[in-house]
Amino acid sequence: MSIMRIGGIASGFDTEQIVEDMMRIERLPLDRLYQQKVRAEWQRDEYRSINTKLTRLADMAFNLQFSGSYNLRQAVSSNKNIISVQATGDSHLGSYRIKVSQLASSGYVISGDQIADKFSQFIADLEGSEEPFTIRLKGLDNADTEFTEIQLTANETIESFVRKVNTHKDLGVNVYYDEHEDRFVFTSKSTGVESNVVFDTADPNTKSFFEEVLATVPEGGTEYQWAKTELGKNAILEINGLQTERSSNTFVLNGTQITLHSTSEEEVRVEVNQDTDKIFNMIKDFVELYNEVIQEVNTKLSEPYYRDFPPLTEEQKKDMTEREIELWEEKAKSGLLRSDRMLSSIVTDIRNTLTSAVKGLDGISSLSQIGIKTGPWYEKGKLHIDEAKLRETINERGEELVKLFTNSPGAESNEGAGIFRKLRTTLDNATKQIIKKAGRDTNTYDQSSLSEQIRNYERRMELMEERLLTIENRYWAQFTAMEKALQQMYSQSDWLYQQLAALG
Repeated sequence: MSIMRIGGIASGFDTEQIVEDMMRIERLPLDRLYQQKVRAEWQRDEYRSINTKLTRLADMAFNLQFSGSYNLRQAVSSNKNIISVQATGDSHLGSYRIKVSQLASSGYVISGDQIADKFSQFIADLEGSEEPFTIRLKGLDNADTEFTEIQLTANETIESFVRKVNTHKDLGVNVYYDEHEDRFVFTSKSTGVESNVVFDTADPNTKSFFEEVLATVPEGGTEYQWAKTELGKNAILEINGLQTERSSNTFVLNGTQITLHSTSEEEVRVEVNQDTDKIFNMIKDFVELYNEVIQEVNTKLSEPYYRDFPPLTEEQKKDMTEREIELWEEKAKSGLLRSDRMLSSIVTDIRNTLTSAVKGLDGISSLSQIGIKTGPWYEKGKLHIDEAKLRETINERGEELVKLFTNSPGAESNEGAGIFRKLRTTLDNATKQIIKKAGRDTNTYDQSSLSEQIRNYERRMELMEERLLTIENRYWAQFTAMEKALQQMYSQSDWLYQQLAALG
């Protein structure tokens, strides 16, 4: 409702300043409510920040709970220019001596010359044909491999024909046209003895295209044929003294990918070993992330709380510099999670999970046995790695180490579960608790207890704003009424003065 505001016309008062000062007093409960809301928002953000790090730790623990994560292999070639190697998760440990005497190659055919004129004439003869003209070819000389059809149109060019062949996803053939020699070269995409470019000359259309465009008849001969034909070849090599062949220069040997690059009389040695550095670094990365998370949570739990530094209102910020606001809010945000029971419980659970022994294991059963121990009491759970001890364990007792981390006792109980299996469960429970308390940034509607509390503050603030508007209007109405009364009194006084003056 709009209220007429008359400010100090009759009284001379600075009514607007008076009302503003009075409303500042009236707004104190609203300011306190605003500060409570802001503090709750800051607290929610602190919880979510911690939960993000706990989730990262949980994700790492999830990956490390599987024994497959430790089956890391590295393959090394003594001469990468002749043979390159790539280990996989299926690579077997071992050593191989390989000598390459022949590389696998693709089969190819070369057409006769004067292709441009022959091709143009052949396409010109297609004009007026009602039926689509197709040719059939394939890149393997194998009865089980089907021919692929390529359709030629009445406006076909050498360039469009080359594009059709080379971009056809099912055709195992590439072709290029050499303008200098005026010839086609068709090459099989595969390698090996079955690699060969085959045109289906039993098909009438293909036969006519082959004879009229591609083929040549040797001088003194009568049969159409390619100007040159080269069949594909297998790679010939010797592995640990065994003479063998492969249809491709890239193949898998006991799970390791082998790629042949060159022939050589030199014997290349391939070693496949366990990649202990990667396993060590995985464990080290986990310990570093764990220490980072634990330190941050412990810092929040012990931060000083400054009671005399509540969140600033927008009105208070107007009278302060940016640096003053920054310093004030630094203290205002301190101690939001000080001595928080939920976080204290989470830290205790995580520490107990990592430091307790795994039941039922015959060999290594705790982190301390592999060189990972907690520091002094004042470090509050920080882990330290004896790198020499950990590397020794990985190299000499790798299977026991994997069981320590990944042992699965069965679905009925978590007793005897490996450290990372137990830790993942502990961290999952921790993140769920925090989500229940503070929610997630990604939630469309956050039903966490803190978010509900913040919404409650907002509803109460709306009601207070409405009430304050009513109070402010009442103040203005009262001052306006006073101004009108004073103005009327002054008018009456002036009239009375005029009457008395007339009598005199």
